Amino acid sequence: MIMLMAAGFMGLSLSSCSKGESNQEYQKPVEFSGYTARSVTKAGASFATGTELPAGQPFGVYAYNTGRRTDFKSNPDTIATYGKFMTNVPVTYNGDGASVPTNYPYVYRYWPNDETNNHLAFFAYYPHGTGTGITQSGFADFSFTVQDDPANQVDFMLSDVVPGKVYSNTTPTGVVNLSFNHMLTQVRFKGQTDATDGVTVKINELKLMNVINSGTLTPNVAAASSEWTVGSTTKTYEISLKDMKLSSEAAAIAEDNQTLLMVPQTLTSDCKLSVKYTIKVESSGLEITQTALLDLSAATVNVWEKRQQIVYTLNIGLHLIEFSADVDDWSYGYNGAINV
Repeated sequence: MIMLMAAGFMGLSLSSCSKGESNQEYQKPVEFSGYTARSVTKAGASFATGTELPAGQPFGVYAYNTGRRTDFKSNPDTIATYGKFMTNVPVTYNGDGASVPTNYPYVYRYWPNDETNNHLAFFAYYPHGTGTGITQSGFADFSFTVQDDPANQVDFMLSDVVPGKVYSNTTPTGVVNLSFNHMLTQVRFKGQTDATDGVTVKINELKLMNVINSGTLTPNVAAASSEWTVGSTTKTYEISLKDMKLSSEAAAIAEDNQTLLMVPQTLTSDCKLSVKYTIKVESSGLEITQTALLDLSAATVNVWEKRQQIVYTLNIGLHLIEFSADVDDWSYGYNGAINV
């Protein structure tokens, strides 16, 4: 018997600019600082593993000149009237201190001198570059496809919009602090068993089947309020597992780089978890291999929300076949004398 338990948990900040050709209208560089509001456990260069962005991985910055407006309207028709001040400019954290603006090198942009008529609104996404599965065109819909290999999946994040910025009122002066939010659902797996001493239980294969692997994300001024529209295509993901013996304590059965980062969605009955495991009795050498197909829509947590961490624990319970016996007593068929 195999039981599935699920637990759900809920989970950045940064700054940016480039100087024109000796144009005195622009004097002070726009700089960045950064942090992550919530850590991500998945290892790898594309993932936040603490409260800082991964070193060497760029994020993309957009900035809009809203003129005299100090707020920012996210209606696409309104955005189209703003001047593009920065367009998908890559900014990279070098890892030498998240709060130090000089640790975010890029091709500088400079603040306008005419502050009254040139308020800037900033917006960013992470990670910038090819091979991420992210397609974007500024503050408009983002198209996203989850990579096939779990080790290559990215921690897709959007920042809150920082509106109404001019050089004289930034703190510290000239620095834009961007706060990022995770847009995907993180899915991990643990395993445990109630097997007794002398019995080894291992999970050999784990597949997440028929999950939606793409969607469109519509940003909001508050990144946490951004909304997903899921796609229609599905994908099966195979997770590489540790060679480990399960115990009574729940433990991770895959390395951190096998953590899944998935499009938020409501799971249907088509979404299955295929678990192949072996049971070996050491005293006899008997080894049994079994496969269980679990319906994830029937799990405790069957809705994946953005910024959530979902942990499924596979509990392989062994029910020992035991015996007891009794003997039916003799019944009397005849008890009498025989005359000879």
